[in-house]
Amino acid sequence: MTTAAGPPAEPLLDLVRESVIVEGPDGRIRWWNSASESLYGWRLEDVVGRRSGELFDARDAAEPGLMQARVQGEAWRSTADGRRRLVDFIRVVRSDRAGNPVDVVETGRDVTDSRRAEDALRKNEHRYRNLFQAMAACFWELDFSTVGEMLYRAKKSGAVADFPSYFAEHPGFVRELMRATRVVDVNDQTVSIFGRGDKAELLTSVEPFWPEASTAVYAASVVAAISDRQNYAAETRLRTIDGREFPVLFTACFPPDTMNRGTLLVGVIDLSEQVAARAAVARMQSDLAHAARVSMLGELAASIAHEVNQPLAAIAANGAAGLRWLARDEPDLHEVHALTLRIVSDARRAADIISRLRAMASGQAAERTAVSLRDVAEDAALFLEHELQRRDVRLTVTMPQRLPLVSADRIQLQQVIVNLAMNAIQALAGAHGDDKNLILACAATSDGVAFKVEDSGPGIPPDHLPRLFDSFFTTKPGGMGMGLAIARSIVESFGGSISAENRADGGARFVFTLPRLDRG
Repeated sequence: MTTAAGPPAEPLLDLVRESVIVEGPDGRIRWWNSASESLYGWRLEDVVGRRSGELFDARDAAEPGLMQARVQGEAWRSTADGRRRLVDFIRVVRSDRAGNPVDVVETGRDVTDSRRAEDALRKNEHRYRNLFQAMAACFWELDFSTVGEMLYRAKKSGAVADFPSYFAEHPGFVRELMRATRVVDVNDQTVSIFGRGDKAELLTSVEPFWPEASTAVYAASVVAAISDRQNYAAETRLRTIDGREFPVLFTACFPPDTMNRGTLLVGVIDLSEQVAARAAVARMQSDLAHAARVSMLGELAASIAHEVNQPLAAIAANGAAGLRWLARDEPDLHEVHALTLRIVSDARRAADIISRLRAMASGQAAERTAVSLRDVAEDAALFLEHELQRRDVRLTVTMPQRLPLVSADRIQLQQVIVNLAMNAIQALAGAHGDDKNLILACAATSDGVAFKVEDSGPGIPPDHLPRLFDSFFTTKPGGMGMGLAIARSIVESFGGSISAENRADGGARFVFTLPRLDRG
């Protein structure tokens, strides 16, 4: 902007991703930028002189035309094609030296989709929470006395050194213990889930209800019972009387008075709905991770455009040069051949860039493969190159030539690194000159690989550290607070961990570790 009454710096503001609108004191639009055209659908020449409140069909008291020094809020507005979009806006009145209003400048951004995503997430979390709380338990009273006698005889014969090893080596003996464990009584929920309405047909041995694959869990419960433990619990699969298998939480308690009588009470909770809910949550987390990747690509739009334009510009230049060599009286086919090879090389480079972008933006399910963190970091650095140049941030990469591989999804790990790096770059916004340093470092640990993202920025407020990875916690204006939460979810899904701390010499440090790939 030149002066309070002067025209906006149009070329500069057309580069801004947010809508920028300039109105007169009468509420009539004087100018708006390209982002406004994209958001509302009208060209600049179609809106100049029109009242914005009427144009947007605004229905909010804090909408255009209200001459307050500063107004901030959200409002539903109509677009050229009749859609209603929720806009987060800030309106500022600019005055001349005498204090008379000269114009009103508004910035805004479309938050319709993000608000809908937040509402959907809250509804899903509420539904899943109610689902988990509504589950009921089955109870079984078992006669364990014959099993105790069998274990005593096996131990006295000298054939058993320790029961865990013996059970692992003799699964047939464990099945014999199951057949010797008799069902004395069950509750109505057990009849409903395991039976066919007749309790009597369940009063048999427990062996028919235990699939072969669950034998080890039964064996572990027996070991717990004879090891003076108070209880035992494990997730496994059981089988109904009709042969249907389903996931359960199996629990057993061993109070001395009932154990002395040879009776045992076990509880079984049907996890079928919970497992389905876990899968739904996993799908939801995958969708959120995909949305976060797409949002991150939007933030890196300038970097992406710069990276794609380089090979395209080279292709155009080499093509033009080739035409000039061909246009000579005696075409130089050797030069044309060399230029054509360069065009092919740059075309492949452009294709590789597009391939990386498509992979980053893809919503496909995570696929665990053998991954080199060094390679992932190098790809992430390519995404960040223009952003680093634009913000005058110096990048230092410390990666040993040989690192253990990890088992993970390459695209999701790339998302984690780019997210952490982008946070660091944004934290460096207030630094100057050589103070803007970003460090990506990777090193092998005793059992895996540790990746560090460090910056020389202002650091993390101590009271924010415990909440950094919580969903919806953010310090960014307009941020959703999902970036670090998704990063933690991704890292933990691959058996790793992530943490944050402040560096002793200033700045922040984020570290995530992943276990090395077991080639076993």
